[in-house]
Amino acid sequence: MSFTRSQPISNLVYDPDLAPTKYIQHVHAVDSAQWPLNAKQRFDTTYRTEYTNRIRHPNELVRPVRQPKSSLNNFLVLPPIPSKTNEYTERSTQNNRLDGQQLQAPFKDQEVPSTSSNFYDSQRQQPNTMNNDDPYLPAEPVLLTDYEEQGLSEQIRNQLANPTIIDRLKLFYEELTKYDPNMTNYVHYSNIQLVASQLGLNLQEDTLRFAMCKFVSVDQGRGFVNYEDMVRYFGKCLSSIYPNQFGMQSEPNYHMNGYNNGNGFYNPPMNTQYPYQGGMNSYDEQANFDPDERQIRILLKQNMKNYEFSGAIDFDRLYNELRMADRNQTGVLNRQQIEEAVYKVRLPIQRSLIFQILEKHCRANPSYYRWDAFVQYLKQQTTDLKDVPDRTSPSSYSQNVPPRLQLLEQLRREYRDRERIQIIEDYNANNNVQRLDSNNPIAWFSRFLRLANAMYRHRTSTNREQDFVLPREEARRHFRAYNQVWNLNIEEDKLQRVLEACGRNANVGVDDALRLLAK
Repeated sequence: MSFTRSQPISNLVYDPDLAPTKYIQHVHAVDSAQWPLNAKQRFDTTYRTEYTNRIRHPNELVRPVRQPKSSLNNFLVLPPIPSKTNEYTERSTQNNRLDGQQLQAPFKDQEVPSTSSNFYDSQRQQPNTMNNDDPYLPAEPVLLTDYEEQGLSEQIRNQLANPTIIDRLKLFYEELTKYDPNMTNYVHYSNIQLVASQLGLNLQEDTLRFAMCKFVSVDQGRGFVNYEDMVRYFGKCLSSIYPNQFGMQSEPNYHMNGYNNGNGFYNPPMNTQYPYQGGMNSYDEQANFDPDERQIRILLKQNMKNYEFSGAIDFDRLYNELRMADRNQTGVLNRQQIEEAVYKVRLPIQRSLIFQILEKHCRANPSYYRWDAFVQYLKQQTTDLKDVPDRTSPSSYSQNVPPRLQLLEQLRREYRDRERIQIIEDYNANNNVQRLDSNNPIAWFSRFLRLANAMYRHRTSTNREQDFVLPREEARRHFRAYNQVWNLNIEEDKLQRVLEACGRNANVGVDDALRLLAK
């Protein structure tokens, strides 16, 4: 079938390439700057407008024109390859301009010098060709306000925060120096993007582009960035997270208070002990109330209420599974990888709950999350669920939490017992001291007074009118210990007779026992 169309009004056959008529005259205005009107869709599929340039410029070689809105030509025209044919084409184009029509501006090719040819094979690294008017980076460095500067540093800090970023920045700088053999400190932005993707810096394209706009220069070619200053700037942004490696930087007050998170919203201050936001160590109702966090805790408790907390949650295995999934050791994983590791460990956590925890506490960038923060958060929350009772249920709370007076009495009792044991251990530890030898010049009665004072230190009652009594076994243990400590040489039979004589039911009167032992 020939590419023609028969008009119903006439018996003549019209070929649009050989005899254009007024029915299709608007087709020629598609690639003309003088007629910016859009072509109708039915003519896009009826006539092949790629060859209309042949009718307009018959002396030129037949080549397609740039028509991005044509359904038959969806690909942009590539820059011409410099050759003698193209030079002849340009001269013929300038000599054959039509009245009132402007042709497209010719492409000015720029060949970026490939400085890596000294280090790599020419087949591995090809020179880049691009337009002189590449608008990806500005010609002059951008000037930011304090608010914009703070937002950019916050975005860089959040996206680069991982345990191995220090070594990666060093490798990043070393790889960029290979593209700069003359040490001009400037490389093309395409090389920076290539090295950043190879090392897995996890910087978003817009963030990296915005950062590179700060380090361009009017003295260099367009698209070249001062990579040394940029790496130093990344180090300053990370100084608050890794102060030992980068040195602390003075931050504005609104950053220390957690005012800006890069999007203009408020973020609570970062907790130094855990990588997620604070506010979870306080169970007081007067503390900062976060309804989303409360909902997460309730769902986590409901998921794990039938789960054994006594060593059943193997956090070491969960940590190892996540570390194995992070093959590049970037410190971040996507949501699917974290969910698979959780299911391998068999933690009963719903996918929606995992998503809420990751979005609220572990987000590094829109699609990746810090898995070490996720493990640390689960550890803290499961510890809280085990130790802290449910305040919403008064019956279970009263059963699990003893009254305050009972707790105080228990603490007093434990303190007294601990003090008594400590005194005996202190005396027993000094058995080999010289003052306990048999030729001790201190009189026997002075040593006996020390025994009496030590016994009276065990008196707990403040009522002096009552007699001081101790349980029989406890009194026998104290008398034996102090007899050995102070070298009183009281015989065991005599001590037994005194305890039996001063016995009061299951107790022993210490006052009467001391009187009998002193005779």
